[in-house]
Amino acid sequence: MTGRYTLRPVDHEHLYELIAGIFSGRGLSERDSGIVAGSLVHANLRGVDSHGAMKVPHYVQRLELGSVKASPNTATNRTAPAAAMVDGDHGFGHVTVLDAMDLAIEMARETGVAFVGVHSSNHCGALSYFAARAIQQGVIGLVFTQTDKGVVPVGGLEPFCGTNPLCVGIPSRSGPPIILDMATSTVAGGHIYKARMEDRPIPPTWATDTDGNPTTDPHKAAYWTPAAGAKGYGLGVVIDVLTGIMCGGAFGPHIPLMFSGLDQKRMLCHLAGVIDPGRFAGREGFLDQVARMVSELHAVPAADGTKSVLAPGEPEYLTEQERRKSGIPLDERVWSDICALAGRD
Repeated sequence: MTGRYTLRPVDHEHLYELIAGIFSGRGLSERDSGIVAGSLVHANLRGVDSHGAMKVPHYVQRLELGSVKASPNTATNRTAPAAAMVDGDHGFGHVTVLDAMDLAIEMARETGVAFVGVHSSNHCGALSYFAARAIQQGVIGLVFTQTDKGVVPVGGLEPFCGTNPLCVGIPSRSGPPIILDMATSTVAGGHIYKARMEDRPIPPTWATDTDGNPTTDPHKAAYWTPAAGAKGYGLGVVIDVLTGIMCGGAFGPHIPLMFSGLDQKRMLCHLAGVIDPGRFAGREGFLDQVARMVSELHAVPAADGTKSVLAPGEPEYLTEQERRKSGIPLDERVWSDICALAGRD
């Protein structure tokens, strides 16, 4: 592995326009193209490049093969005052989950807490994109999704559940919000795919080879490890229940793979939830106390080699501020793919 790759700074607005154009040119509405592009650029801005522009060629392939629909006939069934189900009709997960979050926000204004499940969907990208929508409305956003099998359960040699991420977004009076956005594996699979693209080694704790041995070679990485052992394994199982099983889809090894059988519909499920803190101890006090918590976290004495203690999601918040000014550092190969798909060779 050489680990050699070249980065190019790209203005986030220009990248957004290119990606939105790629999808609108392939049948998505202007609104839906903007949502998909917004999600991908959001991930790149926050430094989560594994869920950013590098995903565009994959999504285009699935569009062309018909496993993702450009114009799905989505349908919503409000099953209770604080619960609803959305049939995504195999459209882009980014669009369907954002719509589910918007509905959950609307319902939570009436009920205080609301959850919206989604079935017959696809990969939805960085979950923080949807949590940020709730934060903008001054409420707490929760998002759960599932992926195809890739994580080895504790005590096992073969994978069962996927990386099954979760995200909780919490608004604050001032400063950065608290955003916990994590895979239930040690790292999201996208980080390993990105290491393969960049031909660089990975830490030995991220993955194992087909024999169950830890590996630093991303090309030999076959299965992912659960975050914190039994804790990540348990969370991954629970999220498969809350998404796939509860929302009427599949779980674990029964979920179609993301990067093979690209003509096969994936049938992914998601769950979006909202909590209105105003229905509990009060919105104003809540926002003040969250800001105070973050401030006091910053005041914790820093360990050697650490500049300061940061709140969950704050490293990404700071990265976004910097990248909005200096540009998103894109791998030249990713940039070349984007330009080719946009017809700008």
